[in-house]
Parts: sequence; structure tokens; C-alpha cells
Amino acid sequence: MRHASLRRPLVAAAIAASLASAFVPALGAQQPAADTRRLTVERIFGGRELTPFGAPGVRWMKDGRSYVAARAAEGGRGTELVRVDALTGAATVLVPASVLVDARGQPIAVEELELSPDERKALLFSNSVRVWRTNTRGTYHVVDFDARRVIPIAIITTPGTGASRAADSMPAPALGQNPTASSLPSFIGRGLASGAADPDLQQFAKFSPDSRSVAYVRANDLWVKDLASGAVTRLTTDGSDDVINGTTDWVYEEELGLQDAFRWSPDSRRLAYWRFDQHAVPAFPMVNETAEQYPLVSVLRYPKAGAPNSRVTVGVVAAAGGPTKWMDVGPDTGQYVARMEWVDADSIAVQRLPRKQDRLDLLLVSATTGRARTVLTDRDSAYVDVEGEAVRWLDGRRRFLYRSDRGGWRGWWLYDRSGRLIRQVTPNGADHLSVAGVDERAGVAYVTAAAPTPTERNLYRCALAGAAPSCTRVTAQPGTHAVDVAPGARWAIDTWSRLGRPPVVTLHELPAMRTVRTLEDNAAVAQRLAALELAAPQFLRVPMADGTQLDAYRLVPPRFDSTQAHPVLMYVYGGPAAPQVNDAWSGTRFLWHQMLAQQGYVVLVVDNRGAAWRGRDFRKLTQYRLGVQESSDQIEAARWVARQPWADAKRVGIWGWSYGGYMTALSLARGGSVFKAGIAVAPVVDWRFYDTIYTERFMWTPQENPNGYQLSAVGSYVNNLTARLLLVHGTGDDNVHPQNSTVLADLLQQAGKPFTMMLYPNRTHSISGGRTQVHLFDTFTRFVLENL
Repeated sequence: MRHASLRRPLVAAAIAASLASAFVPALGAQQPAADTRRLTVERIFGGRELTPFGAPGVRWMKDGRSYVAARAAEGGRGTELVRVDALTGAATVLVPASVLVDARGQPIAVEELELSPDERKALLFSNSVRVWRTNTRGTYHVVDFDARRVIPIAIITTPGTGASRAADSMPAPALGQNPTASSLPSFIGRGLASGAADPDLQQFAKFSPDSRSVAYVRANDLWVKDLASGAVTRLTTDGSDDVINGTTDWVYEEELGLQDAFRWSPDSRRLAYWRFDQHAVPAFPMVNETAEQYPLVSVLRYPKAGAPNSRVTVGVVAAAGGPTKWMDVGPDTGQYVARMEWVDADSIAVQRLPRKQDRLDLLLVSATTGRARTVLTDRDSAYVDVEGEAVRWLDGRRRFLYRSDRGGWRGWWLYDRSGRLIRQVTPNGADHLSVAGVDERAGVAYVTAAAPTPTERNLYRCALAGAAPSCTRVTAQPGTHAVDVAPGARWAIDTWSRLGRPPVVTLHELPAMRTVRTLEDNAAVAQRLAALELAAPQFLRVPMADGTQLDAYRLVPPRFDSTQAHPVLMYVYGGPAAPQVNDAWSGTRFLWHQMLAQQGYVVLVVDNRGAAWRGRDFRKLTQYRLGVQESSDQIEAARWVARQPWADAKRVGIWGWSYGGYMTALSLARGGSVFKAGIAVAPVVDWRFYDTIYTERFMWTPQENPNGYQLSAVGSYVNNLTARLLLVHGTGDDNVHPQNSTVLADLLQQAGKPFTMMLYPNRTHSISGGRTQVHLFDTFTRFVLENL
């Protein structure tokens, strides 16, 4: 379960910026409201006038001072590739738009690009369709900078005809161009959910290290194309609805962040890949009732808590083809192979977790013999997670940085390749979340930390040598900094924002963090926000009875009178390590909250225990009893609100989405008369209905922890519900299944509890697509105005 409504592949921001005006009519039929001082649902969700741009989509070159980007060609027709000097911003056209066309002569709408290792070619991704959360299936082309030639990587033979065609010349609807269906996962209404459903599309293409070949996944098999001869070799042959090679099943993507599941060896001779056998995974039906006279039923292999997972193996195959050599990564058929990467021409580093996820083993496996040895083992009585990048190799892969909670805080330790601990790199006292870059010549790592307060994200420069951990803050402004450090660590792109302040993207020179130039200031959006005359967010801490202080922020109406009682709407997510009280731009939901504030409501966001980056114990104390402590904190925060002079104690509400929907339903049911109303969107209502990896990480299995599951279930408390409830779900939600809301509706009806329910046909967990979010937030708004 990830707190993101929809993740999409990188789209070059330069293209988006150039074409933004062309997108506005399609996304918002109405013009901005005449009163520019007022927010409306239409302004927030129906157009782009309040949508800022992020960092440009760049691919740094090896020289560390220039990058390649895609941008709209002059005149707006097509896309061109340019090389940009980071210092001056001067751009040189590498490939003009006239070259970047497909087999039909149509411009290629570039969604992603990757440079070849020799920097003389690029892979272009386009025509994508959505798989689960993101658009990972589409068509790839290789463009040769010197020859200025474009070729598709796949040639498809139409079954039964022997006719061949470029994979980019298939009919447009098959390429996801139907605007009414593009928001749906590609499996909806198409049988078993897998890559076999789109056999002409490709996934995760990547150059070999010698730049001579491209490997990719098609129809759940692994293929290689030789760029000189055009010859294509199929490396695996058993790909099907239930056997997946080179990409992953649903639960690995959702909970381990793994999609691209194959790796080239450094010498370009072999590929290592994951193989998933889903036969034992129970199937869950997804029903589309709007497309035909009779419903279309799709089947999704989805392992719920306690159920069988896919059988996962790791193999190595020659790039020229031949049999697969299977790696010995352990006899446990229930384990997770969470990460894998080559460290030399024969050695593969594998990160392995047992099903309980309370241990991580770092293995080095011989690709030739298949034998493995354990280099490092990390244990935690709660769980060890591999979110993001837990291992960062250095010094020609002779040493590595490893991320762990072993010191009581999220931190980084330096090891040599044998597994010998060299030193602790980051100090305790703050959670150091990720490595943004490493300057090996200077002997420092650039690390992003939740510091100096848990609500901020700043970049720190940490010494790799020395007697004690030593980190120096690099970013100066308070707020949140997302930093992309270039190869060589001379340049960095910083995306900085604050709560209520849209992102500003700047190029800096390291190590002094000297500002070189601004890449995007979002001045137009900032000007429109300033015209709204919104009250500034106020950060505070909410006291609990045991003395714990919870991070929070409050939005109040303009010209707020703190002596007058106001209705209060609380917003919650509340899941493990997923804070919402962040001093960062928070997008459309923040704007909707400000719209309610303009109408006289106070909005309060509180990070309960378990959610915030405040050390290991604060995050992991919810183990085996998800929701119990968290909902108690939200209820106690609501009682605190009711005692404040600015709050109307009889008009306190709460809302949330996903885990936040669960927290809303559980808090309403356990809190009784504390709340007057609530909105639960796509909630889990019983952890038996959610997936294995996420649920068992925190709860273990229903068979081993029945009491914990009972205490965490919303149904255990529905008789105590008194608040007015709006229950919302998308019927195409492949993540938190609509089964959850159906079960809750049944329990509420049996208990004689009135409630309101809104279903969005075929919409997924994000409940988006077309003008869906306008309708959705109009529904929320009416409910709040009428019931709180």
C-alpha cells in the first residue's frame, strides 16, 4: 500500500510546459472562476491553472555537466532531443523532430528516454498503457544520434498471416489511445491480468552495457535485439498468464516497488532475471458492468494475507540464448527476492527476505555455479523493509552503504564487500532516508534526512571516513528538498517547496550548493495562489495523555477569529512511515482543504504514532495491531480539538483515503460521539482482505495472529458508530478491492446504521480519469457542507 494515488512514468517536463496550454481545454471545460480570490472544485480539479510543474525530465551525461532532455519542437509539432549545458542552459539539438517519427511517419510522443552507455543512442518509450499503478507497457524505439535513424525494437508477426510489421504501427486503440479507457488498467475486461494480455507491447527495454543490444519483456518473456543486425532472440519461452519472466506480479510491484525484473551483466554476455509462477495464487475477479450487455470479468492473481504467494526463482541466461542457470537463493519457497544487481561479471548481489520480513540477507551469488554466500544479515523484531534503495555500491563495487534501523533511527552504515562493517556514516537522532548521490573523490555521501524536524526534508553531506558519524546540512531553506545529484557530484538539481508554496527548481554547484540558475519557478501558479488571500498553514503539536506530542498542521479561514467556534475536518492517512504533516507542496488535496477553510472550516492534519519519521520505535510500535494505536491517537486528537476555543465540539469530522479511509472508518467506529461525520475512501476494513507483503509485514498472518486481526477490523466496532458516514470506492480498484466497502456496507446494514455510499464504475484506487475527480470532490464538498 503506497500513499500515492497514481504513479506514472517520467514525462519530460519541458514538453509538458510547452504544451500545457493545449491540455487545458481537454481537462477543464470551464474558464477560471471570475472571482480569483475563491477556490472551487472546478478550479482545483477541472483545469491546470493551479498545477505547478516539477523538475525537468533530464538524463545526465557522464561528463557530469550536461544532460539530454526531450522538448517540444519549434512550432509545436513533434519532439526533439537536445543536449543541455548545465551551467549555461545552452541547448544543442541532437535529433530533430523530423527524425523522431514512427513507421507511419507520425511524431513519437516521448514519455521516457534512456541514454545508451556510449551516449550515442537513446531508447524512447511511447504509446503506453497502464498496467497497475503506472504506464509500463508500450512501444520502444532506438534513435541513433550519429545516423539520425529511428528503429522500433520489436517486429511483430501477425498470427496466421506470416506478415510482419513494426510494433509501433499497430492500430491506435491497442496502444491505449482510447481516452475513455486510458485511466483503466490494461487487464480490465481482458481475461487474466498479465503481460500476455498485450503481446505486441514491450516493457522495461534497456541497453546492454556495450550499447550493442537491447533487452526487453514482451508477453511475459525476455527478448534481446541485436542493433547492428536487427536479429531478435527470445530468451525465455514459457511466459503466459501465470508465468512471468523479466517483470513482476501484482504484489511485488505494489509492495516491494519492483517492476523491472531483469539485469544485464557488466560484460553484456548474460542477463539475470526473476521468474514468477503464479499458479498457486488465488484469483480475484474484477467485474466491468458498463462495457457490454453482460459484465466482463477479469481475473487478477492477488495473494491476500495468509494465502499462497507466487513461487519466485532467479535465473541467468546467455544473451545469445540457451538454457537458464537457476541460482540457489535459498530453499524457502515463501521468501521474497526483493532486489538483485550484478557487482561483477560473475557475481550477483541479492537481497532476500523471509515471508515474515523480520530479516534481510544480502547474498553474493555466482552466476556460473549458482552458489550463494551470505554477506550481511539485518534483523528487526518488527520488520526490515527495502523501500527505495537499501544498498548503494561504491568504489568499483568493493564497498557498499547499507540502510538500517539498527541504531534506533533510519541510518546508513558502510561495509566492505566481504560484509565487514567499516563505520556508521549517519548519526542517530534523525531518520536519514535516502542517498541522493556520492562524491567518491571527496569521500562523502549526500543523504536526504527528515531533519532538522520530522516535517522537513533536507540534504546533508556525510563523511565516509572518520572516527564518528559526521553530516553537514547542505540545503539552507526550511521545507522540503528533493535533490538529484549528477554523476561526479559537481551539479545538483533541487526541487524545493513548502506547505502552500509550489515547487521551485534550481540548479546548484556542489559542494557549496551555489545557485547557478532557476529551471522552473512556477511564478504564475504562485501569483494565482497569492491572489486567493489564504491564511498561512500553522504547524503545531497535539498533546496525548501519556505526554507524547504529535506533529500536526492547521488550516484556518481567512481573517480567522480564534475566539469563535468553527467546524473542524481532520484529514488522516496514518499508515506506517507515511507522514502527511510535511512542510512541502501537497497538491490538490491541500487546495481542497483551503477551499473548505474559505467556507469557514478549520482543517487539521495529525500524524499519529507509526506514521512519522521520528525514529524506529515511534514508527514500529503498531506492530501486530495495525490501526489500534493509530485510531486511538486520532480520537484523542479529536477530543483535544473539542476543548479548543476555536473549535465547535459538536462539529468535528474526519476523512481519509486508502489507509486513511481505513483510519477514518476505524476512528469513527471506535470514537463514537467524538465525531459528527466522516468520509472513508477506498478503505481496508479487515486486513484479511489485503495483500500478503504489506499486511504480513506489520500483522503477520491471520492464522498466527488472529487476535490482532480481530482488534484491527472495523467490523469489530460498528455497533459503536454514531457519525454520519460517506463510503466511497472505485469498482475497478485492484489494490484495495471494493470487497472491503461491500463487506462494511453489509455490516452497517446488519447493525442498523444509516450511511451514504458512492461507487465509481471501473475506477481504480486513484478514482480518476476524465472529469472523475471533479465529480468526486463535488460529492465530498456537498457531504461536508450538509453534514458537518
